[in-house]
Amino acid sequence: MPLFSRFVIAAAMLTAGWVNCFVFVEITPEQASSMQRFDLHVQEHETLDDETQVEQTTRGLNQIALLLHNQWPQLGGWSTLLAWSAAALELIAGVLLLVGLFSRLSAFVVCIIMGMALYLVSCKINGMFSMNPFDWPLQRGAFAQLFTEMCLFVLALGIVSGGPGLLSIDRFQAAKHYDSNLSSKKGTKKGEV
Repeated sequence: MPLFSRFVIAAAMLTAGWVNCFVFVEITPEQASSMQRFDLHVQEHETLDDETQVEQTTRGLNQIALLLHNQWPQLGGWSTLLAWSAAALELIAGVLLLVGLFSRLSAFVVCIIMGMALYLVSCKINGMFSMNPFDWPLQRGAFAQLFTEMCLFVLALGIVSGGPGLLSIDRFQAAKHYDSNLSSKKGTKKGEV
């Protein structure tokens, strides 16, 4: 099971990290004006549909920075650095969990990221914990997001507590270290120093 958990978390973190770091996503005019107020980069593109409209886009991580600005205005410019850090850590944790290297540490980082996502998005923005839980399924997008965040948190917590599983670099390194210690102990006889 840890192998499958690692692959699921890695797929989620790699794709989310990639979008946050490298993909420009469409934003609303309200989000664009808020981002420009905080000196976050917004691009404008003209669409060539039936009528000419201006589409505004920004890096995915700027949405994270805006969330942090709105939640904790006292952060100032630090929210952009925190957003870059979160996006980069999603990518790095995804790669490390995929190959099973530093798995427990990477899974712990995922727990922190998912905990913050639960707090900022599901609790503060979507207000899921202020409504009746039996009304959650009526909010389809927020409901799916809440349980995705909780599932990824629980899967990562399982890796933190149980380890990466058999097919991982961590397990290979531990076995190699154990074998070298065992062979060095067999080489010395009792009573020898």
